[in-house]
Amino acid sequence: MHPIIELGPLNLGSGALLLVIAIFVGHARFERVARQRGGEALEQRAGRCAPFALAGAAIGARLWYGLFNWDMYSQSPGLFLALRLGDLAWPGALIGGTLAGYAYLRLRHIDDATAPLADAAVLALPLAQAIASLGLLLNGDALGAPTDLPWAVPLFGTLRHPVALYYLLAALATWGVLTWVARRSPQPGTLAMTYLAVQGSALLLLEALRVDSLVTAGGVRIAQVVGLAMILMALWWKRTHATSTP
Repeated sequence: MHPIIELGPLNLGSGALLLVIAIFVGHARFERVARQRGGEALEQRAGRCAPFALAGAAIGARLWYGLFNWDMYSQSPGLFLALRLGDLAWPGALIGGTLAGYAYLRLRHIDDATAPLADAAVLALPLAQAIASLGLLLNGDALGAPTDLPWAVPLFGTLRHPVALYYLLAALATWGVLTWVARRSPQPGTLAMTYLAVQGSALLLLEALRVDSLVTAGGVRIAQVVGLAMILMALWWKRTHATSTP
């Protein structure tokens, strides 16, 4: 771990710093993309929806991490509210942010903006994910399994898969795919489902290379289950909307 800032009792590591930067970058890009795709009206809706989505993402990420590290969190429930930026899980953040954003739009009766905002959000997410993944790499998080591949990185006394780097590359690949799909002017919702398919595949494949994945009592990797569900959701949407796709 490479500490960056020490402010009294607060030790802000490089991973935490980059996570904060990723959040600001993602938020700014979300509003910018919304304006590009839907004008000022969609940008304003993105600005109002974003705080709720971010709050939901933070809650989901912490709950997910805490529930699957129950031995530690059950002994100290205050950890659920602690400022521990390392105790967050991406699948929980994605689920929590999506549910909170959707709930806000439904409560405000803005159903017509759900798909356009989802498309704008997924165009903003890959850059934020890439920045956060770089933080994971610098922190030594997302610990990979031992390997003798030429690009292995030394961590904790052995050469390992640079899983955080893989996730960074997956984020960039997702951005490339989404950019290509967006140029075809697809129907609203297509970009969001494409994101689910690509990122779901990344979770399904890359989590198998980690040794610190969150698992159930039966040894099932939770992130892979989420990844599979994301792929199935995208396939279901594609099948039900196939006749409307340009």
